[in-house]
Amino acid sequence: MNSAPEYFETIRQRAQGRWGQLEADPELAGPWHQLFNQVQSPRHVLSELLQNADDAGASKAAVRVDNGHFIFEHDGEDFTEEQFESLCRFAYSNKRSLHTIGFRGIGFKSTFSLGNCVKLFSPSLSVCFFKKRFTLPDWIPGDSPKSDLTRIQVEIGNENVATDIKKNIDEWLKNPVSLLFFKNVRRMRINDEEVHWGSIGPGPVVNSEWMALNEDVGKEYLLIQSNEEPFPDDALEEIKNERSLTVDNEAEFPPCRVEIVLGAKGHLYVVLPTGVETELPFACNAPFIQDPARLKIKDVEMSPTNCWLLNRIGTLAASAMLQWLNQTDSQTIERAPAYGLLPDVDREKQSLEG
Repeated sequence: MNSAPEYFETIRQRAQGRWGQLEADPELAGPWHQLFNQVQSPRHVLSELLQNADDAGASKAAVRVDNGHFIFEHDGEDFTEEQFESLCRFAYSNKRSLHTIGFRGIGFKSTFSLGNCVKLFSPSLSVCFFKKRFTLPDWIPGDSPKSDLTRIQVEIGNENVATDIKKNIDEWLKNPVSLLFFKNVRRMRINDEEVHWGSIGPGPVVNSEWMALNEDVGKEYLLIQSNEEPFPDDALEEIKNERSLTVDNEAEFPPCRVEIVLGAKGHLYVVLPTGVETELPFACNAPFIQDPARLKIKDVEMSPTNCWLLNRIGTLAASAMLQWLNQTDSQTIERAPAYGLLPDVDREKQSLEG
């Protein structure tokens, strides 16, 4: 591939025009740069790229650090014109799925925490972005790596960053629970090791499944999903405000489900792990509203969406436990693990973790 797609130059000119406006008006540029700086953390890079790969329908992904370069690849669909244009914008997204976290269009931008130049290769694209004008694409002339995969490559800026990203990659190797919550990605190669989830049979209650990591049937995880339910009106209002939707670009949000994983630590997930670790005996996944830094979720006192979702998670755990215990045609030893869903927490604790 030597030539850019027909739409490339048009999108590039639009991005260049926006930078002309911003650089001519520092007051306008300030919020952009402030939000951009907030996403500059190596701990988010792999999570964000995996989410993008899942959105692209990838079934497999791979990450490695090789000769001072961070390299991420996936086998999902190639970019459309609309999707590529979203990379060339900031604090804007056309996503309507609430099972993703990238609604501010900032996920890809986290890669600049690793280095000054981010290269993107796909079957149709061969481009690079520089941190100074982080939404402005430059075409890479000459032959690009020929592959059906999509690859993001960054030369790591310094040793401290290299240490941080290697630590984050190791954390994924030790705790790949998020892969259970993706729609498509179930298998990931991390450096020279591969992690994958597989079903080992139906679970004891409706909408549940026993899962094993790397075919280790000695350590079972129970994935339980709720039915899908529409968002209540106050939650929809909050979501639209969070996404700065106007009357012109409003869309109907689909109903959502919540999920719990018995056997995993009590983290809260928005597909990807947040910084909230509870004392619950299971992990929770739901389309929570997150704080701007994406470290935690908004406090339930301030978020009707999060309050509603947490209530649904509690209801799901309780109903699953009762349904499991009431299976009188099963032996007691088969029903006793249902009590693992019963939380033993300090009910006077008022923090988000509590």
